Amino acid sequence: MLPLTQLQSSSREKNLCTRVALVNMPFALADRPSIQCGLLKAGLIRAGHEVDVHYLNLELATEIGADAYKTISQLRADQFLGEWLFSVAAFGYRSDESDYLAACPSLSDTCRELGWDFDYLCRLRNEIFPGLLDQWAKKIAWKRYAVVGFTCTFEQNTPAFALARRIKKKHSKIITVFGGANFDGGMGEEYLKALPFIDYVVVGEGDVSFPQLIDRIASGTAGTGVPGVIGRGGGKLVSGGTGASVSNLDGLPDPNYDEYFETLFRLGRERVIGDRPPMLLVETARGCWWGEKHHCTFCGLNANGMQFRSKPPARVRDELRRLSSRYKIVNFEAVDNIMDLSYLDQLCEPLTEQRSDYQIFYEVKANLTPAQLRKMARAGITAIQPGIESLNSHVLDLMRKGTNKLLNVRLLKWAHYYGMRVGWNILTGFPGELPEDYEDQIKVLKQIVHLPPPSGSGPIWLERFSPYFFDPSFEVKNVKPKPAYSFIYQAGDIDLKKIAYFFDHEFDAPRLDEQHQKLHDVVYDWKSRWERSVVPVLVYQRAPDWIQVIDRRYDQPAVHAFNRREAFVYEFCGETYHPVEIIRNRLREDDGDNATTSEVASVVERFCELGLMLEENGSFLSLALPVNPNW
Repeated sequence: MLPLTQLQSSSREKNLCTRVALVNMPFALADRPSIQCGLLKAGLIRAGHEVDVHYLNLELATEIGADAYKTISQLRADQFLGEWLFSVAAFGYRSDESDYLAACPSLSDTCRELGWDFDYLCRLRNEIFPGLLDQWAKKIAWKRYAVVGFTCTFEQNTPAFALARRIKKKHSKIITVFGGANFDGGMGEEYLKALPFIDYVVVGEGDVSFPQLIDRIASGTAGTGVPGVIGRGGGKLVSGGTGASVSNLDGLPDPNYDEYFETLFRLGRERVIGDRPPMLLVETARGCWWGEKHHCTFCGLNANGMQFRSKPPARVRDELRRLSSRYKIVNFEAVDNIMDLSYLDQLCEPLTEQRSDYQIFYEVKANLTPAQLRKMARAGITAIQPGIESLNSHVLDLMRKGTNKLLNVRLLKWAHYYGMRVGWNILTGFPGELPEDYEDQIKVLKQIVHLPPPSGSGPIWLERFSPYFFDPSFEVKNVKPKPAYSFIYQAGDIDLKKIAYFFDHEFDAPRLDEQHQKLHDVVYDWKSRWERSVVPVLVYQRAPDWIQVIDRRYDQPAVHAFNRREAFVYEFCGETYHPVEIIRNRLREDDGDNATTSEVASVVERFCELGLMLEENGSFLSLALPVNPNW
């Protein structure tokens, strides 16, 4: 890994320039620009090249409607609908629609959500989308470009393949380059081997290797031999070896999103994204500081770059200001896998002093304290994804999450109190889980219905690059690509085992289908209750010597009043969980109450019986939220 400054392109010094098109294809989300294209454009401009970015995903949103486009782009089910819809445009017609429908029963739910029948999906796949690709290939003057680059993440492969094939057929001298998360590891090499309309593949971080490749092309020499790039030479694939990762993120330019907003407003914001505000993507770190120590067993992120690197807090603050000023947007989403903990002080405090109305999203670890969450909320970090995944400590240990049940509940409680949106779900199906893990988790869920529910619950997927996939100690068997892949790619032309990211699998452990279904039913009920006009509530009001807990979580509301000792104990266990001995000692120190250990135990046991506290391993956490907004 080298500093970016040591590897900057020299094409500007050589006065060599070429024109590059970067293309953001469906089904990338429409309410935000592509940070991949934005960073690559900025890097290429700095290297002396001319760059245009084409947001064809926005064009498609206007064709099928903003709501339908959003639904398809957010699907992460095993049907891979976005890829299937462009498979005919990419590879030609196949009369296997009914087989695809039979292999993906969840398609029925998707059709209901879209308000379309399956026949219309087939018409999109077989007629409308191939025609749309023909239009895109004709109406854009691709001949202006020496290079057309595609970055592919999630379900962007077949749309990109379909366009690249048409461009190469009409303009054979144009060089096509592919990269992105879908080309990490051996996936990119297999695509290059099988698809003749791809000239080069960039594997891993492209900040250094892609400009170097463009420099080579601008000088009229072959791009083979560039680290991080695979091409063709002498009738075979030629790899330049491992590409450089950027160690100094401060050396990267701000992403350039000009074409996104030009396209958005040209097409009409409401036609593209409805009434949703557009979002600016920022990158403040790469890798995962937790994963460096304990790679979560199911996580397939960071295939080639687990090492954590982050931008200096001052650079992050200034970049937010520059991007906000340039595009007149205050909504940001950090694409980092995990937030740098140094930002809690060094970034949040300056942002709070600015008094800006930023709305920032970050992925975080769930062991944040209430004080840290308050600091983040005041700084404008109002949405988080804490990777909760479970509310059972044994299952969390199986995941290597480094948290426990009480920490996760504490996070949900205080993030909600400080007005933060929390994105989370519950995963099931881990080898080693026990029936009692789900009995415990269901009990917890029923006690915290006053907190916002998860987006859903469901079994883990086996992801390429996850420990479950590459570590033989987990004894995963019958591993095979998800069935939908075979309806997208011709298995005889492409080795599905080499390009698949998601796999069917079996663990050498008993399945707990009945327990998983019970959990799913509880989650469904929880979500349904939060869709009503009146949501469940558990709060408390305080006075100097007593508190009153108002419990409206269930059909029968309840009100409980607790005097001095009980009030002290309940509030003391509110910010974090404590064992009985610590509670007793704090009672004596702060309140002059010489309660015995058994007397304190009796207090917390009563709270647990009323469902107002959670207990684990002799420690206790209060569940009610303070009514006072300035707690």
